[in-house]
Amino acid sequence: MAGPAPPRVTEHEVRIAGLDPRHDGVRIAQLSDIHVGNLTPASHIRAAIQAANNAAADLILLTGDYVCWKRSEVAQAEEQLAGLRASRVLAVLGNHDYFVWGAGVRSALERNGYEVLRNQTTVANLRGAPLALVGVDDPVTRHDDLDASFAGAPAGVPRVVLCHAPDRAPKIAARGAELVMSGHTHGGQMYVKGITDRLMRKVGLNFRRGFYEVGDGAAKAQLYVTPGVGFSGITRRFGEGTHAECAVITLRCADREDSVRAAG
Repeated sequence: MAGPAPPRVTEHEVRIAGLDPRHDGVRIAQLSDIHVGNLTPASHIRAAIQAANNAAADLILLTGDYVCWKRSEVAQAEEQLAGLRASRVLAVLGNHDYFVWGAGVRSALERNGYEVLRNQTTVANLRGAPLALVGVDDPVTRHDDLDASFAGAPAGVPRVVLCHAPDRAPKIAARGAELVMSGHTHGGQMYVKGITDRLMRKVGLNFRRGFYEVGDGAAKAQLYVTPGVGFSGITRRFGEGTHAECAVITLRCADREDSVRAAG
């Protein structure tokens, strides 16, 4: 039997009001829901790693769920996720990471030189200008703390937020985020029109995949939900918006009223 279709690269642009002109063209690669273990072939994961490297991104962001259910997967994750190349590789944890061994997953990522953000902000100096990267810890397992996450975010600097679960995005937008990058849903993984969305909403999942505008009034943000890389429950993905991916987002300058995205 043939293996799963390799992750594809999807290219998008996000227009951000107040973006420093030096950041126009900054590229961010995102990988999520890699789910190292028996269900996700190592070759599939390494293809995603290579895709992120080939994107020539300024930043690589990892948005959680690196393992599935077993502690033995933590050592596998350290090996299979190695080798990402960017000026900085930033990560947050997801619910499966905490189900298995949060501290162990965090250490595995850090041994690869990746920075794991736990309800904190870091500032990346890209092309001579600051960009705030806010890491919100996993909301599903109630490790998130928005007060702590945004406490170190400098005023007047655009904020890109990593958060595994997309349904936290409206409250994140209220804190002044411009872009929220999430995963968690796998795009439904097995999508049947008219059924999957309804079932997801019943369990509190309101953002399946792709771009959404979240927040109210002036406190609005763009949310991108990637279908991710790996597999959970079954080694199959089918239906619109479920294909495994490495998402690449290019930042563009725009006025707030023009802050819309062009999805690839």
